Parts: sequence; structure tokens; C-alpha cells
Amino acid sequence: MKEGLSQQEVSWLQQLQQNSEQALAMLMRHYYADLFNYAARFARDESVIKDCIQEVFISLWQRRETAGTILSLRYYLLRAVKNKVLKALYYNDRKTGLDYFRGDYDFFHEFSIERIIIEKQISEENAEKLKRTLEQLTKRQKEVIYLKFYQHLDHGQIAELMSVSRQSVYNLLHETIQKLRSLWHTAFITR
Repeated sequence: MKEGLSQQEVSWLQQLQQNSEQALAMLMRHYYADLFNYAARFARDESVIKDCIQEVFISLWQRRETAGTILSLRYYLLRAVKNKVLKALYYNDRKTGLDYFRGDYDFFHEFSIERIIIEKQISEENAEKLKRTLEQLTKRQKEVIYLKFYQHLDHGQIAELMSVSRQSVYNLLHETIQKLRSLWHTAFITR
């Protein structure tokens, strides 16, 4: 696995190189919101933002043979979207004389102290709820969650470590995630 890429990203890029439109769709679903939010920091026009994101994914598809050279997919996509948006702003607004590529652009983000404090407090409350929720899992459920989401092992590796079949891992993960959802939902109702 390439440093900087998750196993899922490596898989998507490999599938992309094999002309998988489904892999491109998965990438778009996974990254679209983050790309839109980042692009919205430079431009207010949603249609420009959407067009730029679409162009980035079209370009990725057109250059899919070289997708294996990407070292960090998130960085690659964020940089490509930023460049597309700045280029669109430049061509749409040439009369201002702004040089967007030399840092002469707006970055819209409100760093509100109150908002930061509230988000931190909510984060701490959610972390405490998550801790209490995770404590209600069985030892096997805790182990499968740890191996899957903290150690990023695949189902086969987890099966070997836990001395169970792959199907047992799928079943245990499904059961555990369902239980977590239920417990999490209950935690918010009793809030």
C-alpha cells in the first residue's frame, strides 16, 4: 500500500485504471462533499463549484491510466478543485486584474470563537457518549471494531487474528455496527 493512501483508495485507483466507472462513482460519492465545502471557500457561485468538481472527476477519468502515480488522493483532489475554481474565477473576472494564482483571492471562512467553543463542547459530549456506547459492546465486538477501524485490517486479516471465518467477521461487524447505531440513537434520545 502506498504511503498516504488507504486500502480503499488504493483499490479505487486500481479499479479506475481498469476502466471501472463504478470506482469513479465511489470516489465522487466519497469526496464530493469535502471538495464542495473546500471550493465554497473560494467561490460563492454553486454552479461554478459544481462544474469545477465535475471537471476534476472528468479529468481523473481521462487520465485514469496514470492514477497509480497519485500519492495522496485527498490532496490530489483538493488541489485540482482549487486550481479549477481559481482558473474559473480568473476567466470569469479578468477585468479586476486579480492574479488568483499568486494568492490574490478570497478565502471565505468564519473563525468564530463562540462556534469553536461550541463545536469543542459538542465534540467532547459526543466523545463521552461514544465511549459509554463502546463500553456496552462485548469483548469480541470491541476487538472487531478495533481491528477494522483502528488498525484498518481487511476482513481476511481480522478472521485470521480472531481465529474465525471471514463470514463470521462480516456477521460480527454487521451485528456490532447495528448495535452501535441502536445504542447511539438511544443515547441521543435520552440526552
